Amino acid sequence: MVTIVEVDRRFFFVFKWCFFILVCAAVMGLCGGCGPGGIPRERSLNLKNAPNARDTGGYPAMDGMIMGRKLVYRSGKLSEITETECDVIQRAGIKTIIDLRSDKERQSAPDAECLFDFAQYRSLPIVVKASSRTEAYKAFADDAEISASISAIFRILAERDNLPVIIHCSGGKDRAGGVSALVQLLLGVNRDDIMADYLLSRKAGKEVKAEWMQAALEQVEDEGGIEIFLSNRGIGREVQQAVRANLLE
Repeated sequence: MVTIVEVDRRFFFVFKWCFFILVCAAVMGLCGGCGPGGIPRERSLNLKNAPNARDTGGYPAMDGMIMGRKLVYRSGKLSEITETECDVIQRAGIKTIIDLRSDKERQSAPDAECLFDFAQYRSLPIVVKASSRTEAYKAFADDAEISASISAIFRILAERDNLPVIIHCSGGKDRAGGVSALVQLLLGVNRDDIMADYLLSRKAGKEVKAEWMQAALEQVEDEGGIEIFLSNRGIGREVQQAVRANLLE
């Protein structure tokens, strides 16, 4: 005859092992689902020395299409990556590196030389001076001095042979985040997805706040929307349509 005590022991034994299996599965899921910086693995380039390097595509966009994956990446500085990590970037097919940092930033931490073995390097500085981070995001979308760099970036994206590209600044969150948002806006990605993509930098240990990006998005809207915003910076309809043709699937 089986006693109540024996039943309790068996139940506890089964419960303990079920709990152990569930915990292991959860841990493995977390480890397998994220890159080195905590970015979801399907987006992360998995670079230990550039943990915020990630894909900006895959979001629903205009006319029932999506922003293509593995075409536009964003990142922080690429000065500390190893030869092995260079190989990862090369295997991702990246053909163009767009560096948004100032001359001083580039001189103090130049991009790893191994990148230049396979990718074209473009220096397109975006330098914003403001009294607060919110004002900096407004200035990013409204400062005439950075219009030339924004225009050049979109012209690069309009040429299919330049793709895939990786756009980076120092932390991969402010300037790279702002440019990524402009590209996503042109493709018709909704604001919630743009914001969610922007806030992913938190997983890589970067400080970002929704109100900062909101300030930039509102500035674009106040100017008449993304198409007018870009036109005002010399990025005409033909270039805009070429970017859409290249990046929408």
